Amino acid sequence: MTVQPGAGVVTPRVVVVSGHMVDTPDRPRPRFPPGQVPRVAGEVQAALERWHVGPGTTLVTGGARGADIVAAEAARARGARLRLVLARPPEDFVKGSVALPGTDWAERFYALLGQADVEVVDGPDDDVYARTNDRIIAIARGIDDRPHAIIVWNGDKGDGPGGTSDFAARLGGASGNERLVVIDPTP
Repeated sequence: MTVQPGAGVVTPRVVVVSGHMVDTPDRPRPRFPPGQVPRVAGEVQAALERWHVGPGTTLVTGGARGADIVAAEAARARGARLRLVLARPPEDFVKGSVALPGTDWAERFYALLGQADVEVVDGPDDDVYARTNDRIIAIARGIDDRPHAIIVWNGDKGDGPGGTSDFAARLGGASGNERLVVIDPTP
């Protein structure tokens, strides 16, 4: 971490991001309704601003629609370096975790791909997302053993291994920590 001159504010060397994907129209119980994207984006931007994220910071995330893409775009706009750790090769990843008919999530993802260092975890379906979470956290802790984190999460247990609740548990952060921002994407 570096200290901003005259401000006493510590700039993180790394910020890790995980969160719910924006809901599909048929999701029975909303977790991240599309209408909440502007509010969540504003809260993500506020956290990056508060931490003075910029060229000295690396943002590490998984690249899915919603929290990952919103945070990656905001960090890149501030000059931060971007590391995307994908659970699948890009074309497969887009089909399962990015594309949403009638939206621009896929285009936004592909724009970020060209601005990022990209790693693909891939492998057996049963634990690829959990292994991706482990890899994202390992990369972040390789830069700073106490990474800053933004988690866009409603606090509920996830749909399966490797989701946002799994990520939060693996990260081990406690609420109230100045290095952790949890944003609830529900209205």
